Amino acid sequence: MECKHCRTPLPDGSVFCSKCGADQSDPGSSARKPVGATDLFGRLKQVVEGRYDVQKLIGQGGMGAVFRAEDLTLGRLVAIKVLPPELSSDESFTARFEREARTAAKLDHPNIIPIYAVESKEGLHFFVMKLIEGRGLDEILKAGQIPINTVQRIVWEAACALGHAHQRGIVHRDIKPANLMIDATGHAIIADFGISKSVHSAATQLTATGQIIGTPHYISPEQGKGTALDGRSDQYSLGIVAYRMLADKLPFDDAAVHSLVYKHIFEEPPPLKNLRPDAPDFLVAAITKAMAKTAQKRFATMEEFATAVWPEHPVSAGLVTPVTPLPGDADSAVTVVTGSVRKKRGLAVALMGGLVLIIGGAGSALYIASKEGA
Repeated sequence: MECKHCRTPLPDGSVFCSKCGADQSDPGSSARKPVGATDLFGRLKQVVEGRYDVQKLIGQGGMGAVFRAEDLTLGRLVAIKVLPPELSSDESFTARFEREARTAAKLDHPNIIPIYAVESKEGLHFFVMKLIEGRGLDEILKAGQIPINTVQRIVWEAACALGHAHQRGIVHRDIKPANLMIDATGHAIIADFGISKSVHSAATQLTATGQIIGTPHYISPEQGKGTALDGRSDQYSLGIVAYRMLADKLPFDDAAVHSLVYKHIFEEPPPLKNLRPDAPDFLVAAITKAMAKTAQKRFATMEEFATAVWPEHPVSAGLVTPVTPLPGDADSAVTVVTGSVRKKRGLAVALMGGLVLIIGGAGSALYIASKEGA
């Protein structure tokens, strides 16, 4: 289902477009003017008065706006994500928003943003999450190719985090650079489990068979076909992200969504080794396998993918596996537990060169809402 005005992909049954606000049930409708950030800031500030001091807008997208705030009770900085008020009457959007919070709240991993609270009050639906110093991988990619060891680190950490989610029956469904943050210490943090869905729960079906959910440049062939998904769909999307980081270009591109989906399903990408000759063969092989057209030909688990991307740092799901410190963490002891990373001493060094993050500047946000579907 697409918006009749702006062609934005929409969840099945949506009444209003998340981008332009057009009423999909009214053939004569036009784009609706969304509530401005200034107005939303004022409304949220009033609703949470006495509990949170809302300070400023730090990100905005189709699925919400994110504000920096201080938790006055606990004395800590937080991010508050608010569903656009013009969408609050659309039950499918409200359910999707609340599901994002419930899903993410089940996950406890250092590379996944934790959720503190979920609330609905005076027409506003919002949740409170940890505030993260850093910026989105999509912003970092604007500088061009990323060093190979940095690609390994980002993919390894993201794979470990996704493995943690998959072991709990949760598939992200929208892995893309805008949903991968690099924090102030240079580590990958996954944001926006907003369209993820527990593969163990069929009680709530918010999308119909054939409905494409995800970002077209990064969706798996299964998503393009509208067939059943499991964690290997996220693996494909993460493989696309890895390809993009190494090659400095997407494997598939087209202005038309349906043409792009066709390429994901039927076409092979340009050989990665031709685009990044200095990439080690094992890394190219791992990414290529993760991008296989059929899920059965990919790695069985994200832990296997992580290990193939970085053989020196093996990950075993369900087992405690000691690994050597990551580059930049010479004084850190790292242990992998069921696909998670526990840092026992300070992870002190940010990523090299262009990945150094300046905290507190206008170019940095404590939580970066994705440009597409925040």
